[in-house]
Amino acid sequence: MKNLIPVNLKSQKYNILISQSENDFLKNLKKVTATTTFFIITDKNVKKLHLKYLSNLLKQRSNDSKVSVKTAVISAGETGKNIKKLSFLYNKALKESIDRNSCVIALGGGVIGDIAGFFAATYMRGIDFIQVPTTLLAMIDSSIGGKTAVNITKCKNIVGVFYQPKLVWINICFLITLPSQHIKNGFAEAIKYALIFDRKFYTYLKKELINGFIKDFDYIIYKCCFYKVQVVKKDEKEISGVRTTLNFGHTFAHALEAYTSYKKFLHGEAVIFGMLFASLVSLKLKLCSKKTFKEVKQILTLLDFKLNVKINTRQLLNLMKKDKKTTSGNINLVLIFKIGKVKSVSVRDDIILNVLKNWS
Repeated sequence: MKNLIPVNLKSQKYNILISQSENDFLKNLKKVTATTTFFIITDKNVKKLHLKYLSNLLKQRSNDSKVSVKTAVISAGETGKNIKKLSFLYNKALKESIDRNSCVIALGGGVIGDIAGFFAATYMRGIDFIQVPTTLLAMIDSSIGGKTAVNITKCKNIVGVFYQPKLVWINICFLITLPSQHIKNGFAEAIKYALIFDRKFYTYLKKELINGFIKDFDYIIYKCCFYKVQVVKKDEKEISGVRTTLNFGHTFAHALEAYTSYKKFLHGEAVIFGMLFASLVSLKLKLCSKKTFKEVKQILTLLDFKLNVKINTRQLLNLMKKDKKTTSGNINLVLIFKIGKVKSVSVRDDIILNVLKNWS
């Protein structure tokens, strides 16, 4: 298995480096930026675990005593991904004399990657940034592809831009400090890739879960990154609709996260329920067989999460209508036809309400 995945886009080219080697990282870093000023954006949890390590590593770069590492720390979780925190980052950057020649490093999970990427895209009309994901979910999904965003009043990722990093460094050593709940959280996104693209990968992941997972993080991360890169190459900015398939389970998930004020579920947990909901809609519309639905339910059940929240179906429907994929008031859901095949389908409100009522 190769440890370097090239991402060759029309907008730019960069690499995803899957390596535990600090020398590999420093070598690739040198190729993408000549700056001596880095601005690390992280959260309060990751700061305690990894900020000092990365800061020291950057200062080792070419033994350059001129290297300057500035940092900005925000609160952890989705509640920290908002306009107020973004404004804090702009002011902090100005105070620290971050300029166009500086390089932003997103150190953390998906929330940090999103807000740091959006900051980098908009600060001084765009400065370089690098993704250093520390969670499984960020490693296999959110750090790749250039989606950046912040949340506003009960709408997730509604304000954002496509802005590609110069490099993504995935080091599974960071996962040692990750709680088991967060490993499961990331595993949900891995299952998403299997359901969208690959029955063999589905079988492999199912076996890992049954056996008490996980033996080979590198393999799982590589497979997910590979699939995402292929999609992003074809449809970098979700224009043709190919990239939309990666949102399997996400319309419901984002609504559920907003409905619970981003305080009850991790993103991957919400995606579990989102994929189950989308599969129920597929079954209702007779787009998938009962066998396929049972297969989806079986692997998701192995993650052992409970919805444990009473849903107001009308409120949830209204939140789903605020999804970016909604057009002319019609909700477009990515639905499953069989393991390895999904497609975006416009679904009537009454169908969604019916499934929600019978499920909740």
